[in-house]
This record gives sequence, structure tokens and C-alpha cells, in this order.
Amino acid sequence: MAEQAGMDFEYKSGFILFPLLVHSLDLVVSTIGVFFVKTKPGLPSLKPDYGTLEDPLDILKRGYYVSLSLAIIGLFYICKTFLFVPKFPNAYLCFFGCSVIGVIVSFLFVIIT
Repeated sequence: MAEQAGMDFEYKSGFILFPLLVHSLDLVVSTIGVFFVKTKPGLPSLKPDYGTLEDPLDILKRGYYVSLSLAIIGLFYICKTFLFVPKFPNAYLCFFGCSVIGVIVSFLFVIIT
């Protein structure tokens, strides 16, 4: 496809590296999201002033929301940097839009289930 579009090697390499970078972003973002999945310290049965227990699903969702936010920011940067073509300067926005649709669908899967 890049050959037929008449792209230089510099721009073709961005399209080749794009999937690798997206999956690398997945690893980094999910690792950061894991750090936000934690409860209050201590045991509720041993601390009378512990307060109310948090819902475990709310704790997991907090990490998921952080991951989603960072993923969208990272996807925009990757799309703008590696999928920029001078002939079509706004084409990277179409790729970013497809990525955002994928993120929204995964978010809806979590909410629905």
C-alpha cells in the first residue's frame, strides 16, 4: 500500500513500526495502570477506624480508567509521529480516530459486562 502511494522510505518505516509501537504502548500503559489498583492499607477487622470497604470492581476500574486515558494520549502521539504523510497532512487523524473507537469499544465491554 505504501509502495502504491509513492511514499519515501522514511514514511514507509513509520507504517511498519506502528503496530510494534502500539503494543509497546500497551505494555507501558497497563503497567502504569496496575500501580493505581490498590486498597487502603491495613486490615478492616483489626482497625476499628478503617471506614467503609471499597468495592473491588471500583478499585479495578480506577486502574482501567488511568490506562485508558494514558492510552489515548499515547496513541495520538504515535499516530501523529509515525503515520504523518506530507501529501495527506491530516490522515493520521483517521488512524487516531480508529484507535479511539477501539478504546471506546473495550471500555463499553467492561461497562456492559
